[in-house]
Amino acid sequence: MKLFTTTLSAAALLFGSLLYAQSSDRITVRFATPVMVGETQIPAGQCDIQVMRSNADSILLVVRPESGSAVSVMASHFDGSNTKVNGDANVILDHKGDTMHLSQNLFPDHTGYQVTE
Repeated sequence: MKLFTTTLSAAALLFGSLLYAQSSDRITVRFATPVMVGETQIPAGQCDIQVMRSNADSILLVVRPESGSAVSVMASHFDGSNTKVNGDANVILDHKGDTMHLSQNLFPDHTGYQVTE
């Protein structure tokens, strides 16, 4: 029975490590105005943006506002090596008409993600 428990604990630890490895890029931002994420408007205020990767090389940006439901959008890598980040993560918004749209995330290591939807 002890062998089974040890194996089960090791499997749970491995699974937890895999989940963490797939979702290690996360930032918290505060938007002054509502922002469109894909086709969904999230309210102004604090939210977390997490990069989720799958085994199929697809990337999702998951935006979790402090109020309301989480929103996911497809993303792709972009080269942020020429962008100055000053040691902080950056969120880049596009102004389209009267609304702001989530466009890119750039992390201090110059890893960048572009919304594709």
